[in-house]
Amino acid sequence: MSYKIIKDKDYLRKPTSPVASIEEGQEIANKLIETLDSLPSGGVGLSANQIGISKSVSVIRARKGQSPVILMNPVITEVSDENVIYLEGCLSLPGKSCNTLRKMRVTVTTLNHANPIPFGPDTNPPTKESVYDDVGLLESICVQHEIDHLNGKLMIDEGTKFIKQAEKKVKHGRNDKVIVEKNGDTQYIKYKKALELVEQGWKIL
Repeated sequence: MSYKIIKDKDYLRKPTSPVASIEEGQEIANKLIETLDSLPSGGVGLSANQIGISKSVSVIRARKGQSPVILMNPVITEVSDENVIYLEGCLSLPGKSCNTLRKMRVTVTTLNHANPIPFGPDTNPPTKESVYDDVGLLESICVQHEIDHLNGKLMIDEGTKFIKQAEKKVKHGRNDKVIVEKNGDTQYIKYKKALELVEQGWKIL
């Protein structure tokens, strides 16, 4: 039995509750995988609240031919300094896409894995050309996207969706943080530091 994808933003913005056991989490994960399998367009990730189950379980299957990564009660415990701007979509927001600001690498602890799990790009360092071909980076972005779902946050929400300066039409204070880019590398730094990097060929996004 597959489940209908929830599109109600008010429901999706309610944080989920932890599962009490791996057995409970696995039962939910099976439903998520079955639902993904039933979708004509597939999908690289799905969270329990997207099918109407308000529990902290997500599945990620960015790597074709490999078993899905199941995350039960996931918590991001480490993040990289490097950020990446990534064009994302969402099964609960059909037809919508937006650029998001994500961490390049994250480490996640879960109920169902004994050790923390690192996620990050396969290409080191990633280049501007490799960003959308890098399955490891896709997996890292998807993990962050799904954990946001479990915490009641959507890709279109403030703090996740990336809006260019020109769209904001605001002036930056010296200690405000901005994104700078050079040759595919990005940094999220204070504006006063960004001004120094502009002289070295970096561009404020």
